[in-house]
This record gives sequence, C-alpha cells and structure tokens, in this order.
Amino acid sequence: MGCPNYCNGEEELERRRLEEEARIAEEEAEKAAREEAERLEAAEKIEAEKRTQESQELNDLRARQINERDRFSAFQRKMKWIMWTRHGQSKLDVLERYGELQNKMKERHIRTATHLEDRQVAAEMELRASLKQAEKSVQIRLRHMEAYCDGLGRSASGENPARVVTERDLRELGQQYNIRDDLERLHQSKINVMRDKQAKQMEQLLTRQDDELDKLADKQSLELEALEETFGTEEDGFLKVFDERREKLRRRWTITEEVERKKLEIEKKVKFAPMSPVPWPNLEPKHDEGLLEAVSE
Repeated sequence: MGCPNYCNGEEELERRRLEEEARIAEEEAEKAAREEAERLEAAEKIEAEKRTQESQELNDLRARQINERDRFSAFQRKMKWIMWTRHGQSKLDVLERYGELQNKMKERHIRTATHLEDRQVAAEMELRASLKQAEKSVQIRLRHMEAYCDGLGRSASGENPARVVTERDLRELGQQYNIRDDLERLHQSKINVMRDKQAKQMEQLLTRQDDELDKLADKQSLELEALEETFGTEEDGFLKVFDERREKLRRRWTITEEVERKKLEIEKKVKFAPMSPVPWPNLEPKHDEGLLEAVSE
C-alpha cells in the first residue's frame, strides 16, 4: 500500500534532478554565448580601433583638430598675456601717480616746516631784541636813579641845590637793583616759554604731515585693492569665455568625427572606433612663459 507513494516520490526527485540539469545546461549555454559574444565584440573593437588608427581620413582629421587646438591655445595665451600686461601697467600707473603725489607732498611739507622754523627764529630774534631793549631801559633808569641818589648828604651850592632823597627813593633804587639782577633769568624764562610753544607747534605740524602721508598711503592701498578686485572679475570673465569656446570646439570636433566615421563605415562597410579626445595642454602658464610664447607668435 506504501509503494505508490514511494514510487511517486522517486519520480518527483528524478524530475527535479532533470530540471536542475537542464537549468544548469541552459545557464552554461547562455554563459558560453555571452563569452563568445564578448570575445567577438572585443575582437571587433580591436579591429575597429586598428582601422581608426590606420585611417588616413581620420588621422588627417585629428591633425586638423590638433592644429586648431594649438592655434586656439596660442591665442588664449596671447590674450591672457595682453590682459596681464595691461593689469601690470595699471598698477604701475597707480604707484607712479601716488609716488609723484607723495614726493610733492613731502616737498610741500619741507617748505611748510622750513617756513615755520624761519618764523620761529624770527620771533625769537624779535623777542631777544625786545628783551635787550627792556634791559637797556632798566639800565638807563638805574643810572638815573643812581645819579639822583648819589647826592645824598652833599652840601648845597648855588648851582646844585641840596636834593631831598627820601626813603621811598632808596627803596625804589633797591627794587631796581633787584630787577636788574633778576633780568637775565626772567628773559631766559620768556625765551624758554617761547621755545616750548614753538616746539609744540612744530610737533603738531609734523604730526599733521605724517597723518596726511598716511591718508595718502591708505588711499593708494584702497585704489590698488579696487584694481585687484576689478582684475579678478575680468580674469574670471576671461576664463569663462574661453572655457565656453573650448567646450563648443570639443562638441564640434565630436560631431565632425562622428560624421567622418559614419561616412567611412558606409563606404567600407566595417566599423571604426571613436577617436580618443584631443588632449589639451596646461592653459595656466607663468607670466614670463606667457610673455615668451605670446611674443613668439
């Protein structure tokens, strides 16, 4: 009674085994087909690349593209060098202009300081003359007072009546002696006060002149910074324009190359591989290199 179930089980296992073998055989056949297709595709690709490398038409096209690339790169380097030269000249113009302004300002400062110094010397000479005159006045007054008081105690005569010299006269004479003795110190003190005042005036003048020079230097720095910002914006625009032109050139080359390959494939009835992209040189030369190459163009 158990045989039918057992037999059915054996049949099911056999069926599954056969299905698995068929599946494996199918996968192996598909794998072999893929490998064969890949081998044929690789071989065809190699043949197509070889045809492209040996094609006179495509080699001539590549030569024209390289020539166009070189002319484009040379033009870009030349235009960049012209831009750099103009930027450099603009900076030199600013530096030269401010250099002239600075020299003129310094010359004006020297004249102003010299004029102030001359006026201060003249003022001191005038003060000294005034003090000298005051000293003479004191000496004259002192001589007159000494002469007046000199007759104290002398007897009267017809021509020279007896002078009445009071205690007040003697005090004034003593005060005049004190004024005379203190005169040099007083005059030197006035001269020192004037010199201190003049020194402050000169210091203030030199400070104002230094501030004026600093403001001129700040103005130059701001103008140079503004130039740098303008140059940076211009150079960014320059690079953007040439990047866009270079990309258009690449697209045109790709289309031209595809058209030429299709013509060859139709004509020769075989496949040709796409050409590798045209390499571009370093487009950021140093200033001196750009100068040499631009001059040689």
